[in-house]
Amino acid sequence: MKDLLRVADLSPEDLADLLRRAEEFMRHPLAAHDLLRGRTVLLYFAKPSTRTRISSETAVARLGGTPVAVGPAELQLGRGETIEDTARVISSYTAAVIIRTFADQDVRTFASAAQVPVINALTDGHHPLQALADLMTLREHVGDLRGRKIAYVGAATNVTHSLMEAAAPAGLSIAVATPPAYAPDPAVEATTRKLSTGGDLLLTGDPLEAVEGADAVYTDVWLSMGDPPEEKAARVAALSPYRVTAELMSAAGPDAIFLHCLPAHRGEEVTAEVIDGPRSRVFRQAANRLPTVQAVLEALL
Repeated sequence: MKDLLRVADLSPEDLADLLRRAEEFMRHPLAAHDLLRGRTVLLYFAKPSTRTRISSETAVARLGGTPVAVGPAELQLGRGETIEDTARVISSYTAAVIIRTFADQDVRTFASAAQVPVINALTDGHHPLQALADLMTLREHVGDLRGRKIAYVGAATNVTHSLMEAAAPAGLSIAVATPPAYAPDPAVEATTRKLSTGGDLLLTGDPLEAVEGADAVYTDVWLSMGDPPEEKAARVAALSPYRVTAELMSAAGPDAIFLHCLPAHRGEEVTAEVIDGPRSRVFRQAANRLPTVQAVLEALL
């Protein structure tokens, strides 16, 4: 495998190896400190980022390389150079490229022309690096993921899609509760069912049904990057019944944890009582973004 563009690119063995190696990097952050010595990794970010940007730059540095971060205004893409030409040129300078942008097709086009590994750091449809950190966090809590259950509640996003695709090869059951207008992409649903190695996929409109017996309850913001701001009022109206509250958490398993990819809007998708309470693992989840990026870079290189 040359690139990581979505979780569905990974076999069950790939996924297990990445999680195992990420856990080793958490214990020994400089374990592969010479991997990128004298080499650079380009980070192209067309969208704002806190966790992905900083964890990726730090991962490159811990592997001995130099991160070079640029935005749209700093490349000739904004002046008409094609994605393919840009990819070929950047390939001659770098060991890998990490991209956060809008259209999934743009990343696929870049990767097809690039001669070096390309990592999707978030697109409109997928967020594979986040899903790896999510599974790592749940593994820290429950151990073996097979036979366990995670519930996602709210509007389906790129995070939901990658979480679904990660749960399937891990043997993890996932229940996704959304209003009908904000359901997951049917193509991702079909891929998830095809990838399954024993876990179940439940799509429902009932958050209580989704969280029943879950080992983790997950949510995301109601208005994601790229969503039109004028949609907010309609989204709030539709998604208010899907807010993660202490009452909803009580319907999950007795030791269930709360997860969120952050940033969070307290009082919207989750109450402060939950996200700041003892069941929350959101900051551990954020910390796990770093060793998972290290593991991905090492595997691809």
